[in-house]
Amino acid sequence: MTIYANSRSMTSSVTVEWAWRAARAEPAWRLSWLPHRLTHEQARAGMELAELLGRPDSVSGNQERARADALAGSLGLTVQAALSVLHQRMHDRHPRD
Repeated sequence: MTIYANSRSMTSSVTVEWAWRAARAEPAWRLSWLPHRLTHEQARAGMELAELLGRPDSVSGNQERARADALAGSLGLTVQAALSVLHQRMHDRHPRD
C-alpha cells in the first residue's frame, strides 16, 4: 500500500479515495469520503484507513484491528461508521442496473 502525497493532494495505490488541500490554514484538508475539513495528519489517517478497509482480509488480526480503530478514532469515527461510508461510496460508484 502506498499513499502518494504532495502539498496539495494525496492519492493511493489501492483505493480510489483521495484527499486534497481545500484551504491555506489548518484544518485545510478534505477527504473524498468525509464532508468536513481535517488537519494534514487526519487526512493522512483517512487515506490509510480507506486503504486498510478496502482490502477484504485487512483487519483480520488484532494488530490490524487496533490500527483501524486508532485511525478511525483520529477522525472521530468508529471502524463500523467508516466502513459504512466507504461501502456506500462504492455502491454509488457501481450501482446495479
